[in-house]
Amino acid sequence: MPALTLPLPSGDTWTRADYEALPENLPVRVGLVHGALVVSPRPRPIHQRVARRLATRIEDAAPVDWQADTDVDVLLDDDETEPVEIAPDIVVYSAQHDPYDRPIPADLVALAAEVVSPSTKRKDRRVHPRLYAEAGIRHYWRVENDQTAPAFAIYTHELDDATGHYIATGVHHDRIVVTSPFGMDFGLKGVHER
Repeated sequence: MPALTLPLPSGDTWTRADYEALPENLPVRVGLVHGALVVSPRPRPIHQRVARRLATRIEDAAPVDWQADTDVDVLLDDDETEPVEIAPDIVVYSAQHDPYDRPIPADLVALAAEVVSPSTKRKDRRVHPRLYAEAGIRHYWRVENDQTAPAFAIYTHELDDATGHYIATGVHHDRIVVTSPFGMDFGLKGVHER
């Protein structure tokens, strides 16, 4: 495989303009965290399958004023020198946002979800939830599959206004039943099984 060559940022850190100028067809995933470009490999097919199937079930349950997509950029912090823009595996956001525009502002996001992979365990369990909480995203789901945990489970969390951190609201193995960010009740067997 040939070496990947990326353009250099315009200054000491990556700006949003530098990040937005990157080509969309990169062979790796990239994110922008506090002005640093974060590069990670593309996910395995099973990871994408779980994310796609779960996003479809969420979108089917969503009221008309919400939409769900996978792997789309969310602007978590528009700081001029240390911006944060990353793509959660699943994003539930306001239908007022034009799906042709990127990134999605964090204040329009109701739920960010990550499907944990062996190579993303630390980010999905620690780093990303902290960034989502700092941006004020009310709900975070962490999907553990049999690559990263003994059994498939979705861990649901809600932002605690008093602490600014997520608090656990449930662990779901076979079925997910929640009332927020909106009512959802669906089985999970088809999400993770082949």
